[in-house]
Amino acid sequence: MAKKWTKYFDAEAITKLSHIGFKPSGLVEGTLVGNHRSPFHGFAIEFAGHRGYVPGDDVKHIDWKAFYKTDKYLIKQYEQETNFVAHLLIDISKSMQFEYKHGTKQDYAAFIATAISQIVVNQSDSVNACFFDEEIVETTGVTNSMDIISKIADFYENREFKSPSAIGKVLQEMADQVGRRQVIFLISDLFGDTEETFNGIKRLMDAKHEIVLLHIVDPLEMNFNIPGRVKFIEMEGGEEMEARGVSIKESYEELFHDFLKKTKEQSLKLGIDYILCDMNKSFGFHLAEYMSGRMFRP
Repeated sequence: MAKKWTKYFDAEAITKLSHIGFKPSGLVEGTLVGNHRSPFHGFAIEFAGHRGYVPGDDVKHIDWKAFYKTDKYLIKQYEQETNFVAHLLIDISKSMQFEYKHGTKQDYAAFIATAISQIVVNQSDSVNACFFDEEIVETTGVTNSMDIISKIADFYENREFKSPSAIGKVLQEMADQVGRRQVIFLISDLFGDTEETFNGIKRLMDAKHEIVLLHIVDPLEMNFNIPGRVKFIEMEGGEEMEARGVSIKESYEELFHDFLKKTKEQSLKLGIDYILCDMNKSFGFHLAEYMSGRMFRP
């Protein structure tokens, strides 16, 4: 029997994705020297500009060519490189347990989180996995160790998930905790108040975080094709109802596609990355398509 920690570990998909890698789009703040541009300046890597000389500066950093042109002592500044922290916000609310023909949304999210974690750690960056419903339930803490894989699997072991989600509130809480200029991956079905969700995203963007939205959707939600009578149970509430599938198909799909449209439009308006993760396709397909596309950005 496979070890517990391998439950969400797809070696083939992760190997392919690791060859692509993930680089932040903008400047990031890290704690170690690494592979990504930092907003701070030092004396290494790539020329960024000048500042005036002050007593105590090492004269070897004076730009003598600039001195002959301006008659001023100017110090060359360079952009440092830094590591980055990928903060994974993983939805564990009741709706993520929905299952039809493609497994649960919860398991699909765990595969995505494990893959991103492995990719980031493989390139010497760090990960922090946060599990949330109506609040942040647990966090692994920032790590650059492969132990993150077992920590994600361990979290799901022998747990019951009964709470509704409050994404907007959680994003606001996250903004108070993670400082500035990090990369935030939100992995969720995004059920909840859309306006509050994007208010939370705006709060994170105010702190210069890069946001990646991974929207998990079961194919049944986009194409409600169930014949006969269907019993609907509100997963994040107590209501139940019965109806003939064909009688509600059109109105249900209209509502759901309107929800998708608004989510995509808001993401585009804010300039954040939005990935529709249709569970009819493998998580590796969606991540590879997204990460490959990032490589060709200016």
